[in-house]
Amino acid sequence: MEDQERLDDLPESLQFHILSFLDTKQAIQTSVLSEPWLFIWTSMPVLHLHYSAFHKLYAFDKFVNNVLRYRDQSANLNTLTFTRCGVSSAKILKEVIDYAFSHGINHLELFIQHCRNGSWPVCLRTSCDSLRTLKLKSQSYVSCPFLSGSFKNLTVLHLKGTIVENLEPFSGFPMLEKLVLNDCVLGKILSVQALKLSDLTVSCHGCLDHCDFTTPNLRFFEYIGSNFPQLRTHDGLPVLETVVIDFHGVCYHVHEKRMFDDLISLFWALDNAKSLTLFSSIVDLLSLFPEKLEYSTSSKDKVKQERLDGLIYDLNMWVVTLFSYTNTTVVILV
Repeated sequence: MEDQERLDDLPESLQFHILSFLDTKQAIQTSVLSEPWLFIWTSMPVLHLHYSAFHKLYAFDKFVNNVLRYRDQSANLNTLTFTRCGVSSAKILKEVIDYAFSHGINHLELFIQHCRNGSWPVCLRTSCDSLRTLKLKSQSYVSCPFLSGSFKNLTVLHLKGTIVENLEPFSGFPMLEKLVLNDCVLGKILSVQALKLSDLTVSCHGCLDHCDFTTPNLRFFEYIGSNFPQLRTHDGLPVLETVVIDFHGVCYHVHEKRMFDDLISLFWALDNAKSLTLFSSIVDLLSLFPEKLEYSTSSKDKVKQERLDGLIYDLNMWVVTLFSYTNTTVVILV
């Protein structure tokens, strides 16, 4: 009895904090603890909706619908995560997203396997001033109408398996600080105009020809692709600190020289970086034309040679030579 009273006397904020670590189904089950806990779940600011707690997907969809219907409609919603396997209907996704946008959501994360219409649904609201973090992840490629919306306080955007069709897809996010494009279809040109962006990861499916960046505060840039795009920056990336480059494509013999030249051009476009991390696939590509790399570096007058510890291949010293005039530290990952 004493333990029960102690549990009932917990302040509401602490009760919410405890429930925030539970799946929503488990959080609702705490209503049997005592009468004061009976309706706590209806106003908790965090919802974790996960299909794994259900044997049938239709039962999970019905549960999600009931949670949104019977939750206290006057309560704000800070965080909502939704995870579902199989083929998700536009109806259930639309219900979740519309509810989140209309209840002051700060952090929204949606993880699906497939979407029936091949697109995230078009929702009633195309803007949400409260939204700070948006993560949309799909195992199949889907288009994203959200990118034409306006989220003026969004700081983190993470897209996985997204088809990016807009010419300027991030222009509606003026406060964006971190952007992750993981295994996305980007077309031929990627334009990123984000004055506050400091962290950018691009992992693309298909051949990306050009990147056009207006990102004067960019400090971290990671690129993973099957080719190396021409990079144009409008500000020279003045505060760039860390660059990571990996290659996950197939380099056929007939394309080796072009790939090599594109990679070298990408290096020069990122020459402000203080740290460069290359994966072994990049080193393998560079090793195809060592004489060309030596020629490229020897043309620089008064290049100061620097000795860096932990270099693995003989080729590494050529890479170091290429970047030594900017005092760039090169790290090779195998």
